[in-house]
Amino acid sequence: MRTSGMQRMRGHGVARTTAVQAFKTPLVKVCGITNPEDAAMAAGAGADFIGMIMWQKAKRAVSDTTARAIVEAARAHNAQPVGVFVDESADTITDRCQRAGIKIAQLHGDGARSALPQLPADLQVIYVLNCQSDGSTATPLPCSMSDSTGKSRKADWLLLDGMQGGSGQVFDWTNLTIPQGESLHGWLLAGGLLPSNVATAVQLASPTAVDVSSGVCGPDGLAKDSSKVTAFIAAAKTA
Repeated sequence: MRTSGMQRMRGHGVARTTAVQAFKTPLVKVCGITNPEDAAMAAGAGADFIGMIMWQKAKRAVSDTTARAIVEAARAHNAQPVGVFVDESADTITDRCQRAGIKIAQLHGDGARSALPQLPADLQVIYVLNCQSDGSTATPLPCSMSDSTGKSRKADWLLLDGMQGGSGQVFDWTNLTIPQGESLHGWLLAGGLLPSNVATAVQLASPTAVDVSSGVCGPDGLAKDSSKVTAFIAAAKTA
């Protein structure tokens, strides 16, 4: 247990990080994994979540066959695999997760977020909130995503990222507003995280977990650099 030098002031449904709070060691998600070898390496280094891009327009997109191999490699090292979606329908998200054996879907775009109420209850959800540079959120909350019958559901986790996911944009970690009552398990911080700055981000923002992709890539922007992955996880978990 660590003291972050922050505390949360509650009011009007949000928590703003402003002064002293004790919290547990954050979890780590390594995203944009494109092959099972990188999945095994990251999970073996201590990653708790292994993310893969299921949206086929992305440069790091994976096929169902590769996704299944990544899932098996992640679980073999006790990490939870996550499928990232952007504009797919609820049926497509559900089908691709079932085919790959994925139990957690990350909803990263407006289309995927709008599918939240129709997703099966046994598929856990990471719901992405895009943040302005000042730390304010600019995305509808999960509770506002209801279907034609008025059905809605909470996300399992929220993920706060920059306005353009995957851009590496850093925003104000000291001024984040974390919506309360919108998730079951907490929230992840993403956006411009590196081995050199993740400890500061953890100390300032007190997230449940941190999420990295580009910040631990090798020269080709696809494969992960094992030394960067190891350094990132160590820095996050010892901040």
